[in-house]
Amino acid sequence: MNYRVTMPLLVLAFKDNHQAAVTISAGKIVEVIGPAEDDDRFVVVKVNEEQFHVFATDLAERTRLIKPPAQGVTAD
Repeated sequence: MNYRVTMPLLVLAFKDNHQAAVTISAGKIVEVIGPAEDDDRFVVVKVNEEQFHVFATDLAERTRLIKPPAQGVTAD
């Protein structure tokens, strides 16, 4: 599922450098991959082909779900 960032969102690198934090600016799109394997406070998101951890509460408070277009609906 894709979300649009509405307020700056702090995400954490979790592979090569555990201490790296990056701020995703408002207006960017993040794709939720799923829950983090080792900590249920986090979800894994993809931003520009890179994966990060983000607090689930931050995701809920600082993003909005982008609803996919309805299937089978055509414009007249």
